Amino acid sequence: MAAVVAEFFGIMGLSPVPPADLAELIPYLLTVLVGVALVSGVFRAIGSLAEVFLASWRWR
Repeated sequence: MAAVVAEFFGIMGLSPVPPADLAELIPYLLTVLVGVALVSGVFRAIGSLAEVFLASWRWR
């Protein structure tokens, strides 16, 4: 699981070194939150498409 999280942060462009002070922490957290929101939105869209396709297939 740690490798998956590290790869996700690498794709987002975050450095593996944690922030040292509050001035570095705020942009770091904003980047993480935006990345998580984008991934969540993609999974929601894929789930909605799958639900539409499966619901139409089920009632034939």
